[in-house]
Amino acid sequence: MKKSLLALASIGAFAGAAQAQSSVSVYGIVDAGYATVSNTTAAGGSTTGVQSGGMASPRLGFRGVEDTGGGNKVGFVLEAELLTANGSANGIGSATASTNSYSTSQFFNRASFVSISNAAWGDFKVGLSNTATYDNQIKFDPLKAANLGGYLNTSTATSSTGLGGPATTQQGGANRAQNAISYTSPSFMGLQARFITGEAQASTSQNLVSGNVAYARVTDYGLSYTLQALDTALTYKTVNGTSGAAATATMGAYGSYDFKMVKPYLIYNTTSNKTPGTTAAAEGMSYISKMVGLEAPITPVVTVAAQYTANVNGNGNTSTQTANNSAVGLMGKYAMSKRTTLYAIGAWSQNGGAGAGLTSTSKFTGVTIPVKATGNTTTFQDQQGYMLGINHTF
Repeated sequence: MKKSLLALASIGAFAGAAQAQSSVSVYGIVDAGYATVSNTTAAGGSTTGVQSGGMASPRLGFRGVEDTGGGNKVGFVLEAELLTANGSANGIGSATASTNSYSTSQFFNRASFVSISNAAWGDFKVGLSNTATYDNQIKFDPLKAANLGGYLNTSTATSSTGLGGPATTQQGGANRAQNAISYTSPSFMGLQARFITGEAQASTSQNLVSGNVAYARVTDYGLSYTLQALDTALTYKTVNGTSGAAATATMGAYGSYDFKMVKPYLIYNTTSNKTPGTTAAAEGMSYISKMVGLEAPITPVVTVAAQYTANVNGNGNTSTQTANNSAVGLMGKYAMSKRTTLYAIGAWSQNGGAGAGLTSTSKFTGVTIPVKATGNTTTFQDQQGYMLGINHTF
């Protein structure tokens, strides 16, 4: 009898070990093409040539997951941004506003976290990962954050919002939180909640700031609801300055409905300074960005997408910072295969003051936000941009 029980226990232990399966995969995107963007210099010059990541940011990632039994899974993601055009690793050697990072040796600048999850109680992550605000800005953009003409690069220009303080780098940044803890709940009748909070590193070291100072802390909340073809979300994000005092708050509302033949999208984001009065330029500042767009499959392999973004940068005390600007982005995609896509992008911005940039310095070398023409101290120039490229995923 004892031998039988021992044998059964051994079989049970073996079965439990067999269930603990693990896997590691390598994935990424390689994206490059030929682009031109106007008015990138005060003299009205253009930047033209081979560029990286028009449709999507090139990247290299490693993903692992282990089934530890009982419905529990432990996983990790390490993801770095690469520039296809010259083979360099973006994020090494300089501060990166989009990740709120000050490390000069950050390789996995897109994601670096370990996670534990269970279908019954949700998913916990520790490390660098996306905010709900950033994920929804991508999800509800019909161009899916295309680096030329996508919502993220036509709604915010990090150094021209005029918010001052932390918002100078965080209105268009803080897309990810580092040294962070995040939680994603299970979906309950279409509802799902998200939370993340993390603190940046000190500018002179790899360590957190001592004294429990909220050094450029990002805290972000998200709530989404899905019902058949309807998809909606709400987000709220705060970002502290390097002193732990000044802060901005960004609220977002998002929606889409899939009619099969066409899928419309809506985004409404507003950012405000939570510490008005610190400077004249920051007093009463608010930045509002609204987007409408659509995506439509023309054939099984051809898709078109378009978006229109209108921005209002308001400041009652500083007239030179008060401005309206708008941008249009168009994209056509041809799926050569399941993993390879040819694309064409056109983008146009009309700037009445603090301009919305068509491009990002991390994707288009030498191309920055629109500049002011020689002799003009208040208004940024309009921009036009075009790109033909190829995108391959693996």
